[in-house]
Amino acid sequence: MATQKTIRWVRKPQQGRSRATLDRLLDATEALLEERTFEEIAVADLVRRARSSVGAFYTRFSDKEALLDAVYERHQQQAVLTIEQLMDPSRWKDVSLERVLEELVRFVVRLYRERTGLMRTLVLRGHARPDRRYRDPAQRNRLAIAGVGKLFAARRSEVGHPNPSLAGSLGLLMVLGAAREKILFSESTSRAITLSDAQLIRELTRAFVGYAQVHSRRERR
Repeated sequence: MATQKTIRWVRKPQQGRSRATLDRLLDATEALLEERTFEEIAVADLVRRARSSVGAFYTRFSDKEALLDAVYERHQQQAVLTIEQLMDPSRWKDVSLERVLEELVRFVVRLYRERTGLMRTLVLRGHARPDRRYRDPAQRNRLAIAGVGKLFAARRSEVGHPNPSLAGSLGLLMVLGAAREKILFSESTSRAITLSDAQLIRELTRAFVGYAQVHSRRERR
């Protein structure tokens, strides 16, 4: 059920016609990645989906790799804005830590589900070609891990783990890894374990809460 505390992906507003054209190309790339691999996508497919032209494409990008750079850069910017919104202390002022973790897990699962093609592409190409700048999500990961660690440290009275900051940071890493494996690479886990997204959210939240030894707290309404 959606609530006023539901975490949403943050997008910067478009600025001008040129930016709108660029965003259409980036949106087209993300959409096509849900249907096929990056190697299978041709420039002609991209410009057709973006309602643009080959000339407009090559005015902005030298090749498809440069386009993927831009897609990653936008994704990274949006991720940073989303994490900053997520870690705003005022957002969770009257919400129990257990509820915060549930919403965080729900957001991770929804993000991987809605952007499966893009996220899988970035993960795979990151492992295959680590020299490329967009394969390194370090800034995003540092912000998220540090932010959750600070949240736990600030609310240590709700955490039974002897190191609340570590519990928050490591707990988030466990959630990210499990959700990524189950959703992005489901072919390797589907036979071993079958879960709906609702079940995955519930069980990952339970695991996070249990590991950190989070105490229940009545929320203000």
